[in-house]
Amino acid sequence: MTESLLQAYAYHVWANERVMEYLKTLPTEVFNKELNLGFAAIADVISHLLSADGIWLSRLKEEGAAKSAPKPFLHVEEASESFRLLQRQYADYLASLDDADKQVRYKNSAGEEFQNSVSEIFTHIVNHGTYHRGNITTMLRSLGYKGVATDYIVYVRTK
Repeated sequence: MTESLLQAYAYHVWANERVMEYLKTLPTEVFNKELNLGFAAIADVISHLLSADGIWLSRLKEEGAAKSAPKPFLHVEEASESFRLLQRQYADYLASLDDADKQVRYKNSAGEEFQNSVSEIFTHIVNHGTYHRGNITTMLRSLGYKGVATDYIVYVRTK
């Protein structure tokens, strides 16, 4: 696995953890407050992120058709624990991986078959997470709360 890819995924983990820790400091009702800004609530964005990351891990491991309906979360702590569990599974996968250029064949949710390298898939996972953490920031601001800095450069500066 390339060092830059490992660092990019480490950033993804750091940013998700940073958002979850920040959400824990806010009033509990913020997590499930109905907003309908692309997603019904922040909890739904978190659920989507976890579901998508889980699907991609199944695809990376070539476990067949990966279908994972987003799990509804009532509490930030529950979602945070789900992130930790999934990140441990990713760590195990990464520890066993020796070729970031390995091609992975998979089907999307519409049943269409694709093939991408592990590296391309990880780049997608990180970018997808960044996009949806931006959704969370927008939702927080609409509720009168500031977002939390999750820019890549902030991550690099902390390391």
